[in-house]
Amino acid sequence: MSELSKYEIFILELSSVEVQVSALREQYEELQSRSKELEKRLSSLQRENEYLKLQLENGEKMSEERGDANGETVFSSLSVKEREDLKLKITDVITKINNHLTSA
Repeated sequence: MSELSKYEIFILELSSVEVQVSALREQYEELQSRSKELEKRLSSLQRENEYLKLQLENGEKMSEERGDANGETVFSSLSVKEREDLKLKITDVITKINNHLTSA
């Protein structure tokens, strides 16, 4: 009788471990799926970021060319200090976006 109870205890413990392993496996698969989704999103956002940087650079070049040709800039209504402040704010936002993308 003692042998039977040891066997039953062993089977119960084994079943318990099996349930835990199954739950951990589901969590692992869920995390792996989420990780792949986040990697795809990160890649997409990085491509978008590069595209926007190129657009910004092209816009600045065009603005400079127009400013040189017309003697004005797009932001001619702003003072020099206001333009510098605006450039710093835009640079800070771009830096924050880059940091956010690389930390994800």
